[in-house]
Amino acid sequence: MTILYIVSDRAEAGKTALCATLASQLTGLGRRVALLKPIATSGLDVSDDPDAGSYKHLLGLSIDGWPFWKGEGPLSDEIESRAKVLVNRLSPKADIVIVEGSTALSANEHRRLAETMDAKILAVVAHDPGIPSETLTSWITQLGTRTIGAVVNGLTRYRGLDDGTTFMLSTAPNVITTFGVVPEDRRLLGVSVVQLAQHLDGRFISGEDTSDALVEHLMVGGMGMDPGEHYFGVLDSKAVIVRGDRPDLQMAALKTPTACIVMTKDIEPIEYVQYEAREEQVPVIIVETDTLETMEALNGLMHSARFDHPLKLARYAELANQHINLPALYGSLGLSE
Repeated sequence: MTILYIVSDRAEAGKTALCATLASQLTGLGRRVALLKPIATSGLDVSDDPDAGSYKHLLGLSIDGWPFWKGEGPLSDEIESRAKVLVNRLSPKADIVIVEGSTALSANEHRRLAETMDAKILAVVAHDPGIPSETLTSWITQLGTRTIGAVVNGLTRYRGLDDGTTFMLSTAPNVITTFGVVPEDRRLLGVSVVQLAQHLDGRFISGEDTSDALVEHLMVGGMGMDPGEHYFGVLDSKAVIVRGDRPDLQMAALKTPTACIVMTKDIEPIEYVQYEAREEQVPVIIVETDTLETMEALNGLMHSARFDHPLKLARYAELANQHINLPALYGSLGLSE
């Protein structure tokens, strides 16, 4: 039985995505997999941690007794002991236990916890060429000899001539094995329609039953020289933000793949638009703010998105199969495909 402890040096580096994907992939290979996150996301109460809900939703896991600590203050012997008890409880029924770490812990505390759990460490590094090489090298070194390697997430699209290994090789030479470099992907930054509506404090006038659709892009309906269908047809899986009294733009958007339409200025669309939206199963959301205010309110929404949608799991699995040397990773864990 193997215990894999997945850590990162910063929040939103992609630990949850990798944990969920490895658990799903290994289960598909016939392995018995258990997964837990003993320490909540930094700054959140244990009952508010979104990753526990994501694992339950995406993998059907039973969330029993975790997370149990908010990550405030230093790592104590009691917390280490509770983590070990959780792992030992899951171990008899699993070939591998995957443990997601918390950025509330320092590298030295990660090392201590890994030793307590008798776990191997896999580091997740967010691609950032601006990180001083000595900073990441020091962090990786402090993780200790239990570290089997790293996965780099979020290789910027416009660094396409760089396969990403240059980043790790120049940042941490001779320190760590890089199993792969996963490129950035818009779908992983998406939010559901209902999450978008909640963020804007909007109200549905139709389509709330299909509000689990994923929004990957935002488009504003406005003046332009091109026909509306050409303009809106550039992007799929989008939310269209448009004034409620612009049926011409609303109808054009409805003729293209659209996740939802957000009507601004608290104006409901004409009945014909509502009919077409129902026919196309496109949710319609009404907000009180004008279009500019609505777009300003959406700034940063997608960058705070969680890994909580089945389409995200499917997409990250595709990226992992293409860009991570999974046979080598599994081999380092004493597993084989």
